[in-house]
Amino acid sequence: MRALARIYNALPVRWQRRILDRTQPRFLVGVVGLGVDRSGHVLLARHRFGSPQWRFLGGFLAPGERLEDALAREVREETGLAIEVGPILEANQGFRWRRVELVYAYRPTGGLERLSSEVIEIRSFDPGDLPDVRADQRGLIERNATRAAEWARTRT
Repeated sequence: MRALARIYNALPVRWQRRILDRTQPRFLVGVVGLGVDRSGHVLLARHRFGSPQWRFLGGFLAPGERLEDALAREVREETGLAIEVGPILEANQGFRWRRVELVYAYRPTGGLERLSSEVIEIRSFDPGDLPDVRADQRGLIERNATRAAEWARTRT
């Protein structure tokens, strides 16, 4: 193994990258947000594509984009809302896709609601009275809504 490491390390970086590109599985990187308003209600969306349940806003990271910027961009593109991105609440493998998904807390800070063609509706819900939410995200809400709301309260 040491001999292979020496050979690999002696290769030019472009060859090291080619080897890694061809031998390692690919994952997308996604960011989603557990949005909370001033009263601690959870912001959820019904999307035109994918599962019909209410779910978080978010999307995939563009090359060279900061994680927080990707979430802010996705929420703005899908809803017209400006947000402040808070702490990472969880990291997981994502749902149905080969991806790494980072779940952030966020709070709306402004903008005008202007839904994209991807989103049918957005609404805020009391964490104790949720609608039909995708199962994996319901668990995220149950585990993290209090923490997200506490963070949001410190920001107002």
